[in-house]
Amino acid sequence: MDKIVKNGMWWRLLIALMILIIGDSLIRINNSVSKVSKKINTSLIEIQKIHDSINETTSTPNALISPATYLFINDSLIYWSSDAIEPHTLNNISSERNIIKQANTIFYVSCKQNDSLKLFLATPLYRDNPNIQNDNKFLPENINGNYELSFSLDNDKLKCEISYQPKMSNTTSFLIAIIFFYILILSYKILFRYIQYSPNIKLKFLTYLLISSCLSVTFLFLQRFLFLSTSELFSTSCLLPDCRYSFSLAALGEFTVFFLFNVIVFSKNINKNLNLKTKYRIPISVGLFISILLIYTYLTFQLISNTNIHFAFLQIYSTNVFSYILLIIICVLTSSVIILLQSVLSLLVNEKSNQEKKSTLKLKTIIGNILIITSMTILLTYILYLINENKEKEEMEWFATVIADESDQTFEEEIVKITEEIKKDELVVKWQKDNNFPSDDSILNYFENKYFLNNNIKSYNKTLTVCDTNTILVVRNIDDYEVNCNNLFRNIFEQNKTNKVSDELAQIDDPTTDAYYILKLDLSPIDSNYHNVIYLEFYKEYILNYIGVPAIFNSQENIIMPNLHNYSFSSYHDGILQYKYGHYNYPNELENFRHKDEEYVKTRIFKHFVKKFDDEKTTIVTIEKPRFIDVIAPFSYIFIILLIMYYMNTSIGRQYDVKIVRHSFHGKMQFVILMTLGFSFVVVGLTSFLFMRNSLNNKNFESVYEKNKSIIKNLEGAFDRQLDINDATFLKNFKDIYFTDINIYDTNGVLVNTTQPKLFDGFKSNIINRDAYNAIVLKKRFFYSAQEKIEDAEYNSSYFPLRDKEGNCVAIINIPYYEQNNVSKSNMSYFIITYFNIILVLMGLSGLVVILVTRKTIKPLEIIQDKMQKISLGEKNEAIEWHSDDEIGDLIEIYNKLIKELEISANQLMRSERETAWREMARQVAHEVKNPLTPMKLNIQFLQMAWDEKNPDIDRKLRETTKSLLEQIDILSSIATAFSDYAKLPKNNIERFNIKEILTNTINLYDNNTNVHFELIEENESDYIIDSDKNNLGIVFGNIVKNAIQAIGKKENGRIAIKIKDLTTKYHIEISDNGCGIKEEEKKKIFMPNFTTKSSGMGVGLSIVYDILQTLNGEITFNSEFGVGTTFIIEIKK
Repeated sequence: MDKIVKNGMWWRLLIALMILIIGDSLIRINNSVSKVSKKINTSLIEIQKIHDSINETTSTPNALISPATYLFINDSLIYWSSDAIEPHTLNNISSERNIIKQANTIFYVSCKQNDSLKLFLATPLYRDNPNIQNDNKFLPENINGNYELSFSLDNDKLKCEISYQPKMSNTTSFLIAIIFFYILILSYKILFRYIQYSPNIKLKFLTYLLISSCLSVTFLFLQRFLFLSTSELFSTSCLLPDCRYSFSLAALGEFTVFFLFNVIVFSKNINKNLNLKTKYRIPISVGLFISILLIYTYLTFQLISNTNIHFAFLQIYSTNVFSYILLIIICVLTSSVIILLQSVLSLLVNEKSNQEKKSTLKLKTIIGNILIITSMTILLTYILYLINENKEKEEMEWFATVIADESDQTFEEEIVKITEEIKKDELVVKWQKDNNFPSDDSILNYFENKYFLNNNIKSYNKTLTVCDTNTILVVRNIDDYEVNCNNLFRNIFEQNKTNKVSDELAQIDDPTTDAYYILKLDLSPIDSNYHNVIYLEFYKEYILNYIGVPAIFNSQENIIMPNLHNYSFSSYHDGILQYKYGHYNYPNELENFRHKDEEYVKTRIFKHFVKKFDDEKTTIVTIEKPRFIDVIAPFSYIFIILLIMYYMNTSIGRQYDVKIVRHSFHGKMQFVILMTLGFSFVVVGLTSFLFMRNSLNNKNFESVYEKNKSIIKNLEGAFDRQLDINDATFLKNFKDIYFTDINIYDTNGVLVNTTQPKLFDGFKSNIINRDAYNAIVLKKRFFYSAQEKIEDAEYNSSYFPLRDKEGNCVAIINIPYYEQNNVSKSNMSYFIITYFNIILVLMGLSGLVVILVTRKTIKPLEIIQDKMQKISLGEKNEAIEWHSDDEIGDLIEIYNKLIKELEISANQLMRSERETAWREMARQVAHEVKNPLTPMKLNIQFLQMAWDEKNPDIDRKLRETTKSLLEQIDILSSIATAFSDYAKLPKNNIERFNIKEILTNTINLYDNNTNVHFELIEENESDYIIDSDKNNLGIVFGNIVKNAIQAIGKKENGRIAIKIKDLTTKYHIEISDNGCGIKEEEKKKIFMPNFTTKSSGMGVGLSIVYDILQTLNGEITFNSEFGVGTTFIIEIKK
């Protein structure tokens, strides 16, 4: 197993596990209740020191949050350092230490009073907006987790009670999650390498699926004990609440890793385990391909449609980290599907999948992979486009209903109930009986403090009017006029469509408001001629009135407000246009709207949703069609992430390292050119971004300044006409004209009028920004601009003096632009995405051009390389023709010159080698022939001597001499045959056969020695089919095995092991013995002809083996240790 799984992988896994456990434990301890309580108490002690210093004249200690300072003299505010809190609420405080709440924020306030002087310090402690997700509610310190704090005073000391549920912060969880997923991936990879490359496991995919499933379940179980499981990434569902399933983003990531590794194992074993006949391959492959693609498309569509993570890649600034994490997960899943599809397609041609190809990726393979990735990127981009289209249509339909439906059922039920209580109210009955009513404002204030305490009712603007028979009202319009009070309300009921909710409450379908109710209370005295009626109007404009307000305020539950940045809408009653908003020019009559009979229609520029209601009311919502850049905005993200994920995923399944970029001059040239282009594009893009940002800021500033000047000029004109700038209706008309909010402060910095009264009802102080006050009033500047905040929402705010005819400053005009920052960020996001997509296209085209141009440029060098590879001694080498007079021409001229010199030198060398070879051959032949001739001569001489001496034993000596001569003649014949075989090797006869069978036959041929044991080992599964020369390979294996047997000799327990392994493009064969081995000084000569380590033989066997393998495109090497044994290694191409 150590050979399959490297020890380094186990060490990395162990170290990563230790880092995860230690890091998770330390974070858990740091976020424990005791630690958090200590941190909060420390902060409160520091704040307490600051507030205690209000009684000291010495400098205050450093504070975590500097308190706001307010100074009153004779109950008049003369100094303030911040507008964080409403200062006039402080004036009613008399105790030295106080905890007060304003809107969603709790403040700790200290007061020091000295005669007519009051000094207040106010520090924000805690902010809890239930409608906005806020990771940190405790303002002085960053506290992670879900917690609630309640503050109290104990002997004027600030105390706090904590209800805390620890939770890991997002930033920390991302870092720990990286380590967790590294462990997960490494565990799957170790399991993959062990199962895939283990020769003893047969059903690899099913085995891996089973064990990896158990491993996945184990990880899911163990992660519950980690503090990491409390983070939003692991604990919060990434799907919508109404979805039938629920899982976290981390769980989705874990499944993705599980799916990826199982796909890799499947793709590596599909051709081995699925042997299909040719006639079944096409229908099965096509069916699987289409099925996988359809399932992937459906599941991806469902996942993105039901996720609660917002995809808005055109808005970079508003896209959070979770969006990119989900995109990466989807890209990993997509890359897994690509690998799966490639594996299925490989069934068509019965070849290895892409992961089983050579480790060096060829250009065609890379281009093919990029085309597949591009196709899947287009598919994924189109899926995102369809999902956005569906969501946008649903939003348009919902918004059309919101516009048309002006009823508020909850409000109606509450008011009907309250009406009965008001009619029985003792004070109201007394007013009715005595026919003596207070002022309208007093009655309304009484009702608000006693009955209108519900948040839903509070969200409505209210106007109360007490009318008797003779009450006359002045209606302010272009021309002011007087009207009887009862007649005015009677006309409202008659001229508008009215829905009677109860005897007293009626809903008025008024096109100028979004919700309008009138509560009519008849409080006429009994048995009297007086006729007293209270008309209580409730209205709110939750659409037009809140366009452009800060997101922090826009999220309140009493306001229904979609994102209207690109929206236009209109409302028709009985076919007549009642009101409209936006850039689209709606006709005055519905009959003239071209698409009135269609519910949802797309035109060349716009998309319209027409919603018709039973009461002859029709609403139309219009939005601009997405531009092409909007549609393809995710393409660049998806393509780059998918490209990276694909090559990372495919590299997991490779046993050997992958060389994606060839280390050649050609590759280096392409790499340098592409990197230079990429760097140039980045520099140009960064420069363009900075230039455009500055230009856009300047343009926005000039546009806003000119718009502000126009508003100020008209306001000054209205003031000169003695119109009341404190009148809310007066200011509302300006908002309807300029579509912007306006605040008016008096010269003391106190708010006197605003188009957003709800915004100043606790969310924003009624006091002006101190720096703006200093600039406009004290320094008498004509303009001041600043970035301001309401809770966490930032916006740009401009201030101007409002002057009378004499040039005196009578008020301060504040014009906030709540959406300007968002618009600027949107424009910059649009530029970045556009440029990013352009860069992607240009880099693709540049890469193609670079490849073509460098190929043409490098072609002469490739010609030289090809010619040099074909250079052969003893043959005619062709010269290169080149007609250009350049550096390449000079190089080719030198090459041609050297070719001619080489030819002359080769001829001389061949002549010399031929002579040397003949001399060596003659010497060797003479030596080999001389050896048997000597004993032959001696035998004949002894026989002649015996004949001359008439030896009686002459017959026996003749027979012995004859036998010896015949043996020596056989030796001479074998010598001649050996040299003949070496001089003329057999020709190759290429045929297809099983190389394993040749090895088996060789073993059977030589397995006749009792002291030698043979063993054949298959290191992996294969069919072992090869196209080669069967007879010559038999000679090769026979010579090596025969030498091994001779090396073992008579040694007991002799062993010859033959291993065979399929390396995709070639076979690797090892023949090992435990014989005598080869001495170090003899190793260099082992393949030389006429060299032998044995006492007999001519030394041509291994030389013949070497020459045969050379002709068959094979290689032979060896490892040997003297006295231990020898291993011959043969690699031969398929």
